[in-house]
Amino acid sequence: MARILVVDDDPVIIQLYKVILRKQGFELAIAETGAQMLAAVAKQKPDIIILDVVLPDDTGLDLCAQIKRNPEYVGVKIILVSGMEISPAQVAEGIETGADDYLTKPFDPKELLARINNCLKLKVVEEELRNKNAELKELANHLETVREEERKSLAREVQEELGQLAAALKMDVDWLSLNLIDIPEIQQNRMAHASATAKIIIQTIRKIASSLRPSMLDELGLNASIEWLCKEFTNTYNIPCRFDPAYDDDGLSIQLKNVFFRICQEALRNIAQHAAATRVKISVEANEKEVLIDITDNGKGFDESQQKNTMGLIAMRERALAINGNLTIKSRLGEGTTISVVVKLN
Repeated sequence: MARILVVDDDPVIIQLYKVILRKQGFELAIAETGAQMLAAVAKQKPDIIILDVVLPDDTGLDLCAQIKRNPEYVGVKIILVSGMEISPAQVAEGIETGADDYLTKPFDPKELLARINNCLKLKVVEEELRNKNAELKELANHLETVREEERKSLAREVQEELGQLAAALKMDVDWLSLNLIDIPEIQQNRMAHASATAKIIIQTIRKIASSLRPSMLDELGLNASIEWLCKEFTNTYNIPCRFDPAYDDDGLSIQLKNVFFRICQEALRNIAQHAAATRVKISVEANEKEVLIDITDNGKGFDESQQKNTMGLIAMRERALAINGNLTIKSRLGEGTTISVVVKLN
């Protein structure tokens, strides 16, 4: 049966709650002050708090906001109770603090029970939604891990198989060029061209392999890999890209490094294709609780209200979800765009 915490300092009202709620089989606890309420919540983890807005040592609004801010009490429902008629503005104020419902004294027992039952139904739905979201995060995490393993395997195969074949081809062409002396100039030129083409193929294979899975991500870490990514972006698109690392990435898990790198990679790809930017900056900041990555460009920007979920944005959001992160996009027409990823550290 649901656990209900009643917070009120009026003995008559408390007795009324006891008669109504115990008759329905609810597990009931009583607190007469804000301090007692906080202690009871920490100890008993109630399903619903019926909270008077006026208490001897605190206000119901402040206590409500305090409970709702605490992630340990996610799912706790709060019904605020006032001893006087309340205006729509007061109701709105209560809702803004996180209250789930509002009740005025004197109240009809049927109305009280109806509001309690509504809160319990909402609690069940929200719990199911949280479970589904947790499953989605777990699935996204698994998919990201599998995707990275496939990229790593493919990069290795491209480098070892195709790379070695292309290198062998170039060696053979170069050998022919050195040893076949008395041949027409046109054939010498063709062999020189073949050697140059083989060299380009080798460079392209290395670039593809690095794009799939840069070895430095495993060997040197996230900062060095993003630095390399910025240089590649600058060389390819002639758009200056600056990287400002303000965080030692040694403490990051390989999964976080993978996701941060892929998000930066996808963001730069979007910038090259759509932003018309002349300058890009990537910054990494962190403290004991979270890591923040910002990717900022000075491009044409867009109206956030008209933002479209392109495949690139969807991919970035999925990757952020996989590490329990939050990805936000801020943009204004003519003022560029900033993509921010915040990840809480355990």
